[in-house]
Amino acid sequence: MDYLKSISRVVLGKDIPSFPYNIGEKVDSFEGVSIWSLHDGTKKEDGTPVSVFTFDCNKQRDRIPLAKNAFKKFRTIRHPDLLKYLDGVETETYIYIVTEYVSPLKDQLKLHEDNNLKLWGLYKVGSALKFLNNDCSIIHGNVRISSIFTNKAGEWKLAGFELMSSNKEENPVIYTYGGLVFDSAKYASPEVSKNSWNILKEQEVWVTDSWNYGTLIYEVYNGEFTSAKQLDNISSIPQAICDQYRQLVTTNPKLRLSTSSFIEDGLNPGGFFQNDLVQVNLFLENMNIKEAKEKEIFFKKLNNCIDNFPEEICKYKILPELINALEYGSGGAKVLPPIIKIGNSLSSTEYEQVIVTAIVKMFAVPDRTIRLSLLENMGSFIDKLSNKTVNDQIFQHVVTGFTDTAPIIRESTVKSILLLAPKLSDRTINNELLKYLAKLQMDGEPGIRTNTTICLGKISKHLHDSTKKRVLVPAFSRSLRDPFPHARVAGLMALSATSDYYDATDCATKILPCVSLVTIDKEKSVRIQAFKTADIFIKRLEKLVESMPDTATPDPSSTENSSSLGVASNVAGVAASVAESWAGWAVTSITKKIAGSGVEGEITASSTSPPTSTPVNTPSTPTKEKMGSGYLSPNLSTKSALDQNGFEISDGWENEDSLITVENSTKKINNDEGLQSSLRTPTSIGNKFSINAASSAMKLGGTKSHPTDGWDLDDSGWDNGNGWDDDWNGSKPSSIASSKSSNSIQQTTSTSNVLSKEEKVAELNRKREERKQRMAEKREQKKKNNLLGAKKI
Repeated sequence: MDYLKSISRVVLGKDIPSFPYNIGEKVDSFEGVSIWSLHDGTKKEDGTPVSVFTFDCNKQRDRIPLAKNAFKKFRTIRHPDLLKYLDGVETETYIYIVTEYVSPLKDQLKLHEDNNLKLWGLYKVGSALKFLNNDCSIIHGNVRISSIFTNKAGEWKLAGFELMSSNKEENPVIYTYGGLVFDSAKYASPEVSKNSWNILKEQEVWVTDSWNYGTLIYEVYNGEFTSAKQLDNISSIPQAICDQYRQLVTTNPKLRLSTSSFIEDGLNPGGFFQNDLVQVNLFLENMNIKEAKEKEIFFKKLNNCIDNFPEEICKYKILPELINALEYGSGGAKVLPPIIKIGNSLSSTEYEQVIVTAIVKMFAVPDRTIRLSLLENMGSFIDKLSNKTVNDQIFQHVVTGFTDTAPIIRESTVKSILLLAPKLSDRTINNELLKYLAKLQMDGEPGIRTNTTICLGKISKHLHDSTKKRVLVPAFSRSLRDPFPHARVAGLMALSATSDYYDATDCATKILPCVSLVTIDKEKSVRIQAFKTADIFIKRLEKLVESMPDTATPDPSSTENSSSLGVASNVAGVAASVAESWAGWAVTSITKKIAGSGVEGEITASSTSPPTSTPVNTPSTPTKEKMGSGYLSPNLSTKSALDQNGFEISDGWENEDSLITVENSTKKINNDEGLQSSLRTPTSIGNKFSINAASSAMKLGGTKSHPTDGWDLDDSGWDNGNGWDDDWNGSKPSSIASSKSSNSIQQTTSTSNVLSKEEKVAELNRKREERKQRMAEKREQKKKNNLLGAKKI
């Protein structure tokens, strides 16, 4: 048998060398029910699956008019519910009709017992008959199970065009050859059985098709019938359609229900077509004319009921409609969740071709609601995205959210980094990403600053060792000076969770001094966490110093390598438990309170500065009065950038001298004057934000205020005698450019502590005037030199 099948495949299409399709295996379940044979096929160009109907002219010469009529009608009549014609050819021996890939309805009915799917199929066939009878005045004449096929989405498609005729034609085929179709007597309507096919000329155009539509309903729910008497058995037919079914199979053609009336009855409120599957498909097919409110209600309902639909119709019918709605804007952001849910049932190849392509397109759309929906649902599809897709096509769009003017977009973008980080390249995560996070730690929204700290702590395992040493301590130390309590707690927990990354020097000279300051924080939650963090680092130091010698060796090089102690093992159970307990976002959705208005609109390319909200309030760290009169001192150097009040402006994650440090033993500072002279005036974060104006776009670019990425450490600060820097209205020792400038400042420091604010401003203005005078004198001297040079010439 297999040998005969292979011979038939060779013969079929051999006489047509230019035929662009391969004819494959015959579908055995379709044999003996039609004048056609059904074959699976493929398109030679790209291998697309197709179905090929073949008619052997030599074996069925008496039925050639039926095959030619069907071929003609396939080419001339098109409708979404009719079987889609692709190509065809007629020779002396064969007629080939190529259609979309389908299977006989009989095969699907054996596999699926879903009544909603059957009702949807009956609707599609009824819709096709309504188009033929009412709109085209055409009689189909051959409506039966063998004339209906299903595509890969499970939708029913009407074919069997052998008897399709119109009274407007010169010689309608149905009146002459109606009795030549298979089982014509069984499916003929009562008036045709009593008389002939010519009786249809005196009846309404839909009369015989309505009868056959009724017999189709019977076969769908009961199986094949052998006589018209069996049609009275309605036990298996749904009760909701029994009344209409009886009217379809009535023997009186004048009382027979038309297919269009059957469709209308089913669509009426409470009708048999009022089920979720039918209504969802009808809504999708007419989405372009629906109102925005209707769409919102629909997509919310769809996401809840889609699990009850057959998988095939979800993947190949509903999903393409949803993606089309998403890409062309008729669906909006609400359409994304059902797309992701259906996409989970696709194979990896299908997912890449359908879902990933749509997601990449949507990230480039300047619509905040769509962007927010993508960010919030990223956990559902991130595992299906390749590293290359994330780095080359998605990340470049995601980062625009860091500078968006809507806080909810910035916050959601920060959270999405946790999912993207494992797929980002080393270069991207160690350079470009850190620049954005450095700016977000200065954001005007306290919740965003807090979550940025948490994000950095969680992605720290993906950073290079050199990047960890350069970035983590300055970033987390800054958060300890944040005026928002949750941000300070986040910084402490981040330090605890990343304690394994720091060596003994960092722990002792940079981290513990910072942590000690917040042990007396105004907020109890901060104090409690500060003591826990301090305890972790004390125990870690105890472990790290175990390998240190009892006394210093004479060799100087041995002391220079003390930082190598950082490879010591983790303190058992302490840091690990902290790393597991800080998994949640500290501040989840403070910014969501304004999401209703802030998330609307589009993303436009405009300003290059990161947006901010209101300036941050004064932190709850020790003030000047608590720290002593010598703790704060104005910096009168003209080399630093000053704000309108004369205070220095800072940005980014500062150099290493921004941390609270322990001075090297070789540095000698006089307790009475040296410390006073090296202190810098406090920086107001409110003034920082006034420099970086709020952006109206999500694009980041332009010039940088610092040559580094904001986290770089500058060890030269130690050699030059740099001291403390506090970005949150704390204090920071200024770097001393030379011994000359240091001595000049020391002369004025002793009196600066007793000056009032007005006196300080006056002193600063006086020095500005002196500088202007010196500059004017230099310009005059330059002019004189130029005149003397001209006279000599």
